[in-house]
Amino acid sequence: MSTTVISETEFQSLRDVIRSRFGIFYDDTKLFLLQSRLQTRLLKCRAATFTEYYRFLTSSPERETEWGELASVLTNNETYFFRERSQLDVLVSDVVDEALKTNGGRLRIWSSASSTGEEPYTIAMMLREGRRLQPSGITIRATDLSPRALDRAATAFYRELSFRATPPEMVQKYFRPFQGGFFLNDDVKQMVDFSRINLLDERAVAAMGIHDAIFCRNVLIYFDKPTQKHVVEAFAKALRPGGFLFLGHAESIMRITDLYEPVVTPKAIYYRRRAD
Repeated sequence: MSTTVISETEFQSLRDVIRSRFGIFYDDTKLFLLQSRLQTRLLKCRAATFTEYYRFLTSSPERETEWGELASVLTNNETYFFRERSQLDVLVSDVVDEALKTNGGRLRIWSSASSTGEEPYTIAMMLREGRRLQPSGITIRATDLSPRALDRAATAFYRELSFRATPPEMVQKYFRPFQGGFFLNDDVKQMVDFSRINLLDERAVAAMGIHDAIFCRNVLIYFDKPTQKHVVEAFAKALRPGGFLFLGHAESIMRITDLYEPVVTPKAIYYRRRAD
């Protein structure tokens, strides 16, 4: 397949419309990355140039379908089970403690960028292992922008790379082998409710309800500062006072908003929604 070259003007137009729609920001150093990621979409849309593709995205009757496909192309679905385990340990200790003390043993968790499902399914497994809460009192919502990632999560079939941080006994207990991979057991799978959401959509975020903990790990790094502020302040409305926000280790909102209080421990850093 020949490569279609993107001009500076085309790059800026596409970058801006993608940022407006998804919040994902490509700075000037990412021109060739965006060009590379969009090559297959030009072919699928029969666009000879990036200008034609921009017109397709903004005016074609089929543009909404294409935006869904584009979401799967642009998002990074790199994840695996038991990733950043120290934060998950905080969940099954401190967050569960509060659920038992103040919420009658009910726990509401939102994995807001769940990708192919490894994060919310890990949460479900760890809560089952803890045996401190009844599964009937646990609500785990999982959302993502990418339709393809959500399809894979719903199938719950995983290959070796997804298990690179998984204790072998957990694989044996919660998965069944099948043709070079593993299917997740139904009792864990049924604990997670998946749906598609754009985190820039305030109305959709509000419709998710109120949670005790939100996970949004390794997502903010793809947003510029105004978009980061928009997203984490929308999360604050979706968290109970004192609720927990877990971000990636490389992410910080210290200078973005004052709606959260950082909590720094020897093992993990996370944020709590201020009570006021």
